[in-house]
Amino acid sequence: MTPGPAGTLAGIQRVLVTGGDGLIGRAVVEHLTGQGHEVTILSVPGPQAQKAARRITGSVADPDTVRKAVARQDAVVHLAGLAGLDQGTPQDIYAVNALGTFLVMEAAGQAGIGKVVYASSINAVGLPLNPAPVLPSRYPWDEDEPAVIADAYSLSKQANEHAAEAMARRHGTELTGIRFPLVRDIYEKDGTVFAQHIRRAMTEDPRRQACEGWTYLDTRDAAAAVHAALLRSTPPAPGILVAAAQTYLRQDTEDALNRYAPAVPRESIPGRDVPVSLRRASEWLGFQAQHTLESISEDHLVDLKDLNR
Repeated sequence: MTPGPAGTLAGIQRVLVTGGDGLIGRAVVEHLTGQGHEVTILSVPGPQAQKAARRITGSVADPDTVRKAVARQDAVVHLAGLAGLDQGTPQDIYAVNALGTFLVMEAAGQAGIGKVVYASSINAVGLPLNPAPVLPSRYPWDEDEPAVIADAYSLSKQANEHAAEAMARRHGTELTGIRFPLVRDIYEKDGTVFAQHIRRAMTEDPRRQACEGWTYLDTRDAAAAVHAALLRSTPPAPGILVAAAQTYLRQDTEDALNRYAPAVPRESIPGRDVPVSLRRASEWLGFQAQHTLESISEDHLVDLKDLNR
């Protein structure tokens, strides 16, 4: 499939957002509502973080609930799932993420819904969460990086992308996956909370951060990427990598690669540009992140020299 121009799927009014009370879901619901869409939320019982035109409580792993939720929708944004290895047992994570995604895509296809945007992950290649000391095959790496998976969460995200390909063939559904990196509200407490998080992450597992290319994305940019995906035709898989264009590091990316991945082949990467290709996000979605740490304060960037102390 050749990616289509903006507006090829215009006319979408009613949008189901699964996981609409989650971190990315809240931002997506707010963004779509602000753009005039009529939003239905499907969410598990718990605090109702967002208002919507319609709300359904239940699990994406329940076929009847999913069929009820997709009824009379123009599009689906599927964000529900267990977002990480600390969210449950491996069985729970795989069951909710893989089965839930299949059920949502299958129900959407049976209902004749024209567009599904689903949350994939930078972990769909398996590198960041791999217990072995693996690194990308090259820098910058892109959506075609070979997968090296050894955990249930990454496996579930790979399964979701395979499911998207199957549902496109089975029903002719338009699907777009978004491979989200670390997503946070970077402006929370003027950026202090996020800055503390990434410093801790760099200290605890620097190899994982090198695999992710020191990428991040603000929740508002995540919502904008989803909206862009709703309006574009793309292949159903692989998911499209989205991130802020520059890393959260104070040093140039070449310095970080020399330190954490010196043996990995690479092209020259200018300045603080992320060592991950964002070409498809730009060309296929017309998306570029707008919200960055340095727009708050450069003091929130991670200084590699501080990690030696």
